[in-house]
Amino acid sequence: MSDIKQLERLYSHSYLSFIATLFSAILVLWLFQTVAESLVLKSWFAIFSILTFIRIAVTYHFEKSDQNNTESWLMIFLIMTFFSGVMWGITGFIFIPEGLLSLVDSVLYHGMLLLFIVALITGSIITYSASKLVYLYFSVPAIVPQCLMLISKGDIYHSFLGGYVLAYACIMFVVSIYINQIFFKYSKVEEQYESLKSTLEKYGIKFK
Repeated sequence: MSDIKQLERLYSHSYLSFIATLFSAILVLWLFQTVAESLVLKSWFAIFSILTFIRIAVTYHFEKSDQNNTESWLMIFLIMTFFSGVMWGITGFIFIPEGLLSLVDSVLYHGMLLLFIVALITGSIITYSASKLVYLYFSVPAIVPQCLMLISKGDIYHSFLGGYVLAYACIMFVVSIYINQIFFKYSKVEEQYESLKSTLEKYGIKFK
């Protein structure tokens, strides 16, 4: 897959991920208002919303630009994606107070957060499938720190939750590699089609 084709697929599919992540953030804001500190929760949502609107603005600018500097555009996309993953990755550390909730409530709220994140990384398999690196830049900071934190708690319930979700994330990464290969093969066929079409048109043969 050429660099420009890869970037076009990443940026063109991004709007869907922006909507999904912002909608999830709104739900988290609502669901955790009785658990997390109000200032922390609202600050996180405000920063995440600003980051999302910046990503929308960058994507819009990419679509209107000449798109020559592919390395810079890819780096910008990676950085923005990484920070989005980090914002989700810190939720389990800052939203759920340590030692103040019962074991059942703690597992429940951690499970709710991971449910949101798992849904997002599963959906990102499609939106970020043009690049394995982009998928990793989002999924690793979003899921791995929380899972390791839960496993380190030592009790069977938190450890099982963290271990199970971490194993699921690994399976999703394998799936993302497979889908990435499909996109790569499709792009190769598309390039060959365009090359054949261009060659035939040189000889006056119209090819639809």
